[in-house]
Amino acid sequence: MKRLLTMLALGAPVLALAAITAENFHWSRPLEGAPVTQTTVAAVPLDAGLFAATADDFRDLRLLNDAGGETARAVEKVRAVRQHVVRRPVAAQLIALKELPENRIEAEFELTATNAVADGLAVATPLRDFQHTIRVEGSRDGAEWTALVADAPLFDYSRYMDLRQLEVKLPASACRRFRLTISNITGEQALPLTRLMTQTGGAGGSLEQRTVDVKRQTFRVDRVSFWRNETVDGAAEEVRTDWPLTGFTVERDAKERTTLVTIPTGRLPLNRLTLEFAERNFSRAVSVELPAVRNGVAAWSGCGSAHLLNVELPGYAKRDLEINFGEVRAEKIRLVLHDGDNPPLTLKAVTGSGPTWRALFLAEPGRGYRLLYGAAELDAPRYDLDAVLAPARRGLKPVEWKLGAPVENKTYKPAGAPLGWLNSSWTFGAAIVLMLLVLGALLLRAGKTAGQHLDDTKPGG
Repeated sequence: MKRLLTMLALGAPVLALAAITAENFHWSRPLEGAPVTQTTVAAVPLDAGLFAATADDFRDLRLLNDAGGETARAVEKVRAVRQHVVRRPVAAQLIALKELPENRIEAEFELTATNAVADGLAVATPLRDFQHTIRVEGSRDGAEWTALVADAPLFDYSRYMDLRQLEVKLPASACRRFRLTISNITGEQALPLTRLMTQTGGAGGSLEQRTVDVKRQTFRVDRVSFWRNETVDGAAEEVRTDWPLTGFTVERDAKERTTLVTIPTGRLPLNRLTLEFAERNFSRAVSVELPAVRNGVAAWSGCGSAHLLNVELPGYAKRDLEINFGEVRAEKIRLVLHDGDNPPLTLKAVTGSGPTWRALFLAEPGRGYRLLYGAAELDAPRYDLDAVLAPARRGLKPVEWKLGAPVENKTYKPAGAPLGWLNSSWTFGAAIVLMLLVLGALLLRAGKTAGQHLDDTKPGG
């Protein structure tokens, strides 16, 4: 038994993993900040260079003090309470409604609440496919009127695309009464189909005449609602960072009628892309894809989609060129623009956006610190710093430190160096098999010895 314990003790170092040291990390960054006079919560924002070389969950992000000791750190998304504008309804009543010459109507409204103000109005109608203009005048007493909005467009182009404009923003004023004048109330509109009439005969041969079906439509207003804007404090929201993404490549897939855009993203934490095109007045579907491996072959996997819109028409403009998706960290992202029968678009610029990340730690007086990273084979550390900071997290205002220049470790070795090869599942399994073989040999030998002893003790032996 003593020999068995001795052999197991000799095999134990094979299973032990060497302690983590600074040489086990590919990169280090000194932390720079004002000296502290007492234990202070410090924050360090993470940058593009650090994102490029760290694991997805930051398991390899470690902090050492100038005495070589490991310091607990927490990694979190930066959040802040932001103010935002909320639209509140404003009660109003219709005072007068009348028809005017030149195919117009006039409606007068008064705000009913005391000291109420209006920042805008909306016209509700069930109609589709129309275009009108609205003029808005304001008054404090109903006697003197001031032009607030001149000839704002009201339209619905749903026959061609999903465009509808029925809101009017008002300039700041103390007006309580508003007079709305809507023009072209009854208008003629051409139907989308035409009739082709062919007439033959005469010296000139056949005569072709084209006529257009026309309908008359009277604009119907169900109601006019007023609103005011109120600025309120919202819940804590993620602070975002924008990253210009350059070096993208564009290729055309004529067979699939798509445009493929491959964008290097350097493992930045992204959940939004904003595109800029040379063209205007387009509506285009787009898919977002990430690198993947299927059956050992490099491929692409979808992670989101959107519909891009860029419209600039007289009196109306709308841009929706953002693509939102779940947060990812990848070396590159591919966009698939579904062109259909439309000509391909010319992509000018791409901006990536995502949450801002930072590392928190407790800075001690007289201590210096450096951040180590670039060792993805490490297990995630288990610190209690998150629990310590939790009670004060909402009002927490840490001192701001910053990252120094990156320093590459030229003698980088995986964790466990110089016997880094021991840090693998194969070595661990081999060690177990070796110990089982040794244990089996010892048991077999012990069995033979016991058998021989029994033979020697038999009568007449």
